[in-house]
Amino acid sequence: MKLSDFSIKQAELQEKNVVAGFLPKLSASGGYLYANKDFSMELAPSLSAALDISNTYFAGVQLEQPVYMGGKIIAARNMSEIGTNMAVLNRKKNDSEIRIETEEAYWNVIKAKELYEVSIKYKNLVEELFNNIEKMNKTGMSPRNELLKVQVKLNEANLSMKRSENAIRLSKMALCHIMGIPLSDDIEISGTIEFEPAVFRNDEFIIENRSEYKLLSENINLKREQIKSVRSDYLPRIGLVAGYNYIDGVRMNGHKFLKDDIFSVMLAVKIPLFHWGEGHRKIKSAKIELQKAEVMRDEMIEKMQLEVTRNYNILNEAELEVELTENAFSYAEENLQESSKSFETGMETLANFLEAQASWQKAYFEVISAKINYHIAKSKYLNSIGGL
Repeated sequence: MKLSDFSIKQAELQEKNVVAGFLPKLSASGGYLYANKDFSMELAPSLSAALDISNTYFAGVQLEQPVYMGGKIIAARNMSEIGTNMAVLNRKKNDSEIRIETEEAYWNVIKAKELYEVSIKYKNLVEELFNNIEKMNKTGMSPRNELLKVQVKLNEANLSMKRSENAIRLSKMALCHIMGIPLSDDIEISGTIEFEPAVFRNDEFIIENRSEYKLLSENINLKREQIKSVRSDYLPRIGLVAGYNYIDGVRMNGHKFLKDDIFSVMLAVKIPLFHWGEGHRKIKSAKIELQKAEVMRDEMIEKMQLEVTRNYNILNEAELEVELTENAFSYAEENLQESSKSFETGMETLANFLEAQASWQKAYFEVISAKINYHIAKSKYLNSIGGL
């Protein structure tokens, strides 16, 4: 974004410079000449002259005003305005990219926090089971190998918690990086993964809302002005020059020969006549650049339409995935409750009970991931239609 701001400032400065091309330019000049000998000449058999230019000095001011430059100045002004618009649009495009990256990083933090909470719940389940099996083992009601099986699951639960803690820290650092704040800042993130399915239509995309389209359209306008600029090189040019000069120090035969000032005005006209077809070829080449810019925009329009359709499909699939994983989690939670009751009454093996706990954790993880994917898919779809 800082680089984009610099580009905007440069474009604005260039625009001001071009506007200055309409205004008269004032300059001053001066000089001093020293020579070690005179110039002698024979004017007639009995007449000679010695011209002394040593210690000669001059000074003057000059005013230049373009009158007509074949449309080059106007084209340059239009191009500079388009350049400023493109710099602003490019910043908006960067804003959009940063915004979607921030959305994704934000939801990754939420996901890491939610998975950490699930890891805690799963660890508590396994820890409670371990304590019960340990008591039963001490009283001889349960063999040691069952205690070891639960111990393995408890170790896995502790490892899962550690990984979740690390994921929270890394995801927060990634979010800090995108937000432009120190990576070490311990930021607090609010929000939940709960969602209400939004109603979207695949036909609500307005291509003009996309910064990419606006950029390519401005690029086409820029190429049109470049054609005018190239054409102006082969049209007549008219300029006005006014000057005031003073010179002193030139001597003839020891007497001051030249000491005067002069004011002059000159109107200059330059008309290109023949350049072996150079102008025609340059204009034709500029027109080809315009055609290329139009093709690029047409191609980008199709790509953006494909992107919108793809993101719309992904969003629909993400919504369906949430529904399916929620159903699966509901079944896994009910299965865990039934398995727990059966295990307490001796109707369920430890292996099956541990499997029910693992399935519950897996289903919980999946429903969290599905909801996070939905939120990210929603953000990407809104971004692709220019509505984020």
